[in-house]
Amino acid sequence: MKIGIDCRCLEGEKTGVGVYLSNLIQHVLELANQSSTFICYFEEQIPPLPWLEDSRVEKRVVRIPIKNNFLWSTLCLPFKLMKDNVDVFHAPSYTTPFLKIKNTIVTIHDISYAVNPEWYSYKSDFIRRYYYYKSARNADIILTVSEFSKAEIVKYYRINPDKIRVIYHGINRSFLEDIDVNNITTVLNKYNIKGDYILSIGSLHPRRNLGRLIEAFIKLKNENKDCHQLKLVLVGKDEGSSKQLLSLCGTRNDLVITGYIPEKDIIPLYRGAKCFAFLSFYEGFGFPILEAMACGLPTLISDIQVFKEIFKDNSLFVNPYNVDEIKNNMFRILTNEGLQKDLSNKGKRHASSFMWKTTAKKTLDIYNCFS
Repeated sequence: MKIGIDCRCLEGEKTGVGVYLSNLIQHVLELANQSSTFICYFEEQIPPLPWLEDSRVEKRVVRIPIKNNFLWSTLCLPFKLMKDNVDVFHAPSYTTPFLKIKNTIVTIHDISYAVNPEWYSYKSDFIRRYYYYKSARNADIILTVSEFSKAEIVKYYRINPDKIRVIYHGINRSFLEDIDVNNITTVLNKYNIKGDYILSIGSLHPRRNLGRLIEAFIKLKNENKDCHQLKLVLVGKDEGSSKQLLSLCGTRNDLVITGYIPEKDIIPLYRGAKCFAFLSFYEGFGFPILEAMACGLPTLISDIQVFKEIFKDNSLFVNPYNVDEIKNNMFRILTNEGLQKDLSNKGKRHASSFMWKTTAKKTLDIYNCFS
């Protein structure tokens, strides 16, 4: 069987979708038979990933003069898929070729752009949202990462629920393992982080509710002298919120915004923090929370439906709109050693049950439906 996969999300700075796809293919290759062929399509360059050297993996770079997702997916990719005679095509990041092609699987991680279009400022936003909708309608099977997202896709896209499969993410085992303290120190020095800090990881986007997180942090410090050395560290690619956040904070030196950081620095940053805060208004899964739990961090997260589904009672939930509630529960985690230990132990145990091998097995079973 020939499986074609759009691998553009693995190029450049790898975000959550890239982490998902890289781990998925790596573990699918461990399970797939030797007669399977995986054809990975890139737009500009092939990244240096070890699993790409597997003999069953073929690599294609499909370049076009203008960098444009719609043109690449619609005008170029379908011809390559036909030429390679693929049996099934997997689009891991929301969009498929505009014209329907046979045996297509698309992964839709969430539909925040359809539910809350005001968070997005793309000039061609209506066209973009229609393209995402059309991709969902064209796909033979939709993969998504939570029961919550499945219900949202059914509601907003009017998709038959039988067409949608829910497959949870896994966690890389390296997040569960101990690391050298010197490695933590080196990474903290690299980003000029000294002393205790609260960590939040995720793209700097309006849906992440970082403004209220910062307000709660400032109130916490103003009301508690013991917290005067505490810092807040925000990690992630800027998607339109950094200027607003900086204006909110002025010239404060207790807020660290690192921007995008390489994967190798992620675990040391988790391991060095006192707690992890993720107060998003809307998510499909909440992957950074799982990573934080795997690293043993107590987590403070929004009481939204999807987080209750995924993380159950293994985190401390707060109303993401209530600054005082956020502040008070930050203080609880920072000052209550018993609560810290309880959340750390429960979170790590819960995270360890999410395995990429399970994600890969379920996905491979779907690929094999087309053989």
